[in-house]
Amino acid sequence: MKPVLRTAVAILVACFVFPLGGQPAARATAGEPPSRATCILTHVAYAGKCTETPAVPGDSTPRQVCESILACLNNVACTKTYCLATTIRQGWKLESAEWKGESAE
Repeated sequence: MKPVLRTAVAILVACFVFPLGGQPAARATAGEPPSRATCILTHVAYAGKCTETPAVPGDSTPRQVCESILACLNNVACTKTYCLATTIRQGWKLESAEWKGESAE
């Protein structure tokens, strides 16, 4: 194989193996909790339920992360976008906060 072609192939392979930042994608190991939460939020003026799936830092719980989203949605000064970039502020309720993949029973 010619050196230029070999380099091109190596670059393409590297793009698939190390997609972002040069680090391979993390794989979940058995026994470890998922790294994302599922937050279900509701508001009487919002059609349906809002579902957000934020990352959960190692020292947090799904409830803590979902409550931070709830605090933002209930704060008129918060500029972060949640719930399809809704402009509804105040009056939101947190219906559930769970590890992604768990089901409420």
